[in-house]
Amino acid sequence: MIYLFDDNKHGQMEANYGLDFTSISQSFPDNICWLPDISNKTVETALLNASCILIHDSMDEKENKEGLIAIARDRKIPYCIFSNGFAATIFEGDSIKEINKSRLYHNLLAFIDFYKKTGNIKLNLLSLGQNYESEKASIIQDSIINGTLLNHKDDFDYEVAFPSGSLEYKQLKELVQLSDPSIDFSDFEDKYNSKETTAESMRNLIISIVRKVKQKYE
Repeated sequence: MIYLFDDNKHGQMEANYGLDFTSISQSFPDNICWLPDISNKTVETALLNASCILIHDSMDEKENKEGLIAIARDRKIPYCIFSNGFAATIFEGDSIKEINKSRLYHNLLAFIDFYKKTGNIKLNLLSLGQNYESEKASIIQDSIINGTLLNHKDDFDYEVAFPSGSLEYKQLKELVQLSDPSIDFSDFEDKYNSKETTAESMRNLIISIVRKVKQKYE
C-alpha cells in the first residue's frame, strides 16, 4: 500500500492539481491511502503494510513526521518528501528527500498505476514521469558528453574517464541497461575499453544508445 500524507482538502487538490482523491481511492482501493493528518494512530496504520510513504513537508505534526521518516529509513520503506518549496529533486538512496509538489502530483497516477500492475515501487516515475527512461537517458547523455568526455577529449582513456565504482561509471552502466536490460555490462566494457576508443567515438556511441532508449516511446 502507498500512503500519502497531505492535509489539502479534496476540493483544493482537484482545483490545484486536477486530482480527485475520492476517484483515485475508488480506482486504486488496494494501492493508495490518502491521510490528511499524521497523528500517532495514522503513523501506526501506515507502518503496518506500507510499500511506500509520500509525505508533505509542511505537515503540522513535525515530531510525528520526523519519527515516521526515521522508522521508514530503518525499515527500508521507500519514502518521498514533497513541497512546493522544493525546486530540485534530490534522491536519498532508494528514497526522495526533496521533490516539488506539482511534479509529484503531475506524475502520481502513472506511479500508482505501475505499482498496481507490478507491485513494485519506482520513484523515478514520480520524478521524471511516465517516459522517465527517456528523460533519464537525456540527463545522462548531457552529463557524460558535456562533462566526462569534454574533460577527456584530448587524452581519452576509458578506465580514467569511467573508473569502476565512480558516478561516471554508474551513469554509463545505467544508460546501457536502459537501452537493453539483457546486455551484460562487462561485455560492453570488453568491447569499448580499448585503445581504439576515442572521446569522439564514445560520444557518437552515447548518442546512438540514447536514441535507442527514446525509440521505445515513439
